[in-house]
Amino acid sequence: MKPDARLHRRLLVALLSACPAAWALAADLVLYYEERPPLMSRHGDLLTGVQGAPAMAILQRAGLKVELSEAPVARQVAMITRNAEPACALGLYRTSAREQVGRYSRLPVYSSPPQSLMIRKDGRLKEVQRFAAVVQSPAVTLALRHGYSYGAETDKALAEGSAKMLRSSDNSMARVRLVLLGMADAALFTDEEGEALIKQLGEAGGALELRRLPDAPPGEGRFFFCSKALPDRQMRALDDAMAPSR
Repeated sequence: MKPDARLHRRLLVALLSACPAAWALAADLVLYYEERPPLMSRHGDLLTGVQGAPAMAILQRAGLKVELSEAPVARQVAMITRNAEPACALGLYRTSAREQVGRYSRLPVYSSPPQSLMIRKDGRLKEVQRFAAVVQSPAVTLALRHGYSYGAETDKALAEGSAKMLRSSDNSMARVRLVLLGMADAALFTDEEGEALIKQLGEAGGALELRRLPDAPPGEGRFFFCSKALPDRQMRALDDAMAPSR
């Protein structure tokens, strides 16, 4: 190999190593997700689950190739906010703050049910029947996800309430364990995820209950949340693929 050819090869390797996102395997966009069965789970180059499967079908109809990248929700939002790459995060609620830094798909990927309350059956909230009573009580501690939205109406109720917020960046099971150990009185989960988490705990899960409260804010849509670096052509393809068939 000639000296100039060797130099060219070294430069190419260095460039690929320094800019992996720019040289993704012919991907149109990076799709951020978080392993959260039954919402979404990765199997090879595909996502499954009640949010993952329809998202993959939408992207396929749109003709978009994706590079899957797992990250916690707070990091996903941070990466989208940077607008440094064509990317979307999967399954995020719509908030006004996020709309300022990125853009949402026109339609939701999935319509989520209301948030339910994960509690200990023998805990402080064992008799609770109203969501308002929980969020308005200064004696209650809620285990919540850092950098996460629970839907606009639920976020508003939490912000205006008096309950203590114990926010962490840990995964969903970590918040369940805070409730199980009595370090928090409750955590918020949709029914699908909450029931799956209790089941994962096996016998220990028998101490927990997922309480559905009639005055809980209604469920909301979960969208693709995309960076402004995603070309308009690809954003239109994504939206068109989500439009109801006529």
